[in-house]
Amino acid sequence: MSRMQPIYLAAESHVTMKIPFSTLAAFVQLFFFAFSLYPQESMAPLFVVYRADKCGFIDSAGKVVVPLSFSGCEDFSEEYGPVRVGTEWGFIDRDGNTQIAPQFDEVRWSFSEGLAAVRSGKKWGYIDKTGKFAIAPRFDYAQGFTDGRAIVLVGEKHGVIDKTGALVGGLYDSSAWEFSEGLLAIQLGDLWGFVDTSGKYVIPLQFRNALNFSEGLAAVEASSEKNTWGFVDHQGRFVIAARFGDAGFFGEGLAPVEIHFRYGYIDKGGNIAIKPQFDYAYQFTEGLACVKNVEQKYGFIDKTGKTVIEPKYDLSFGFHNGLAPVGTGSWHSEDPHAEGLHGPPVFDGKWGYIDREGREIWQPSN
Repeated sequence: MSRMQPIYLAAESHVTMKIPFSTLAAFVQLFFFAFSLYPQESMAPLFVVYRADKCGFIDSAGKVVVPLSFSGCEDFSEEYGPVRVGTEWGFIDRDGNTQIAPQFDEVRWSFSEGLAAVRSGKKWGYIDKTGKFAIAPRFDYAQGFTDGRAIVLVGEKHGVIDKTGALVGGLYDSSAWEFSEGLLAIQLGDLWGFVDTSGKYVIPLQFRNALNFSEGLAAVEASSEKNTWGFVDHQGRFVIAARFGDAGFFGEGLAPVEIHFRYGYIDKGGNIAIKPQFDYAYQFTEGLACVKNVEQKYGFIDKTGKTVIEPKYDLSFGFHNGLAPVGTGSWHSEDPHAEGLHGPPVFDGKWGYIDREGREIWQPSN
């Protein structure tokens, strides 16, 4: 769960999607930004599904709500869903009606705080819900807004902008991809610290690595020595001593940690709540956590550590809005869609959804 690096997911349409992750074993912790990728909706949630290289949307019962007629889809947010028609992206409403005509080269997330990041040509900017640019395309990548701020790339540097598009604070060598609890983990040189939404340092640069805050605590790596991950509060004080080989995000009172090359869970007192036994473990959401066993299969446990969904999938994320995405497929060491001889790791698979009882609401398929 250490350094932010790119990883690719190959969707059923064989279009690769790059998302941030920490290490290969850790990667889905991008769904660290995990559940901001699936923003809460005021209406019943919809879920992206693929079949025969076309995508659409289902409800939580698996009923098709928007027909599978698009070449690309992303999750709904603020009642708008990004879809691709041919090679261009636009936005639809929950009935499948076009709200913003397809015209953009890339969209990865829908609207957040009234704006959506889109790519036009080689640059990213932000549109409003009329489809007009509120912030002209000039960034090399752009994330959605949280707390009135968005993370952008300027060349290879990370920056923070406000809703006028103005940079707030300086540029960083790396950062988390959104603010959490009013703070952002940032890196300059070899050290990490935390800034607030004004760009002011709240916790000075001092850590070898850092994740964003969750439930009042942030996992940080104190030094380059082994077993130096611990948890700090908003003042940068260690609340849980740096003694773990790796650490993740708190969710529902528990956080995954690595001890002697196996992952388990601790509570906020630093006590072992679920003994280390997994090859990897993720954050708890909706009462369950995704874990990977030594056979490299993914399943789900409850807060007692009991397996409630047997590990049989090649990849999964956490539950959100009652369903969890599950994948069957394989990892590749190179991304065939990336430039150059060697790209980042890529997972090429078929995707579906399961409910909390492990029933396949939508079977992994293409």
